[in-house]
Amino acid sequence: MASRRKFIQLGALASLAPITKLFGKQNVVVSKPVVVSTWNFGIGANVEAWKILSNGGRALDAVEAGAWVPEGDPKETTVGLGGAPDRDGRVTLDSCIMDEFANCGAVACLEHIVHPVSVARKVMENTPHVFLVGEGALQFALSQGFKKEKLLTKESEKPGKNG
Repeated sequence: MASRRKFIQLGALASLAPITKLFGKQNVVVSKPVVVSTWNFGIGANVEAWKILSNGGRALDAVEAGAWVPEGDPKETTVGLGGAPDRDGRVTLDSCIMDEFANCGAVACLEHIVHPVSVARKVMENTPHVFLVGEGALQFALSQGFKKEKLLTKESEKPGKNG
């Protein structure tokens, strides 16, 4: 029987098949490494990621450093510090990360931790698990030296401000 980690790795590789089908044998030239963002808050993330990549650093480190930018920005209300609260007024965060060997780690419904991407990386590197959720994710984060912090800011606490 395959391990959960192996199952996730194979699934990740299989997800690349539609891309090959979509682009076929077109002549696409990509100069590596590349850093891409979808939203404006990704510009700062790209800058941090590029600092690592341009010095020959590992893509995994670049991804984590890039994610720290929006996660730690109290003005960015989609993730991390200052993130929009759920219907019960709690900031619950999700994150996942994968390395070049298709090893992965993830957390979901994680409270009180500013940088869930780093907790996800610890899940990948320090456990046999792929995915930790809720209280289990928080207890793991605390056991790894992460500090509990208040993620709601005065701005994110305002009713109706974030959705």
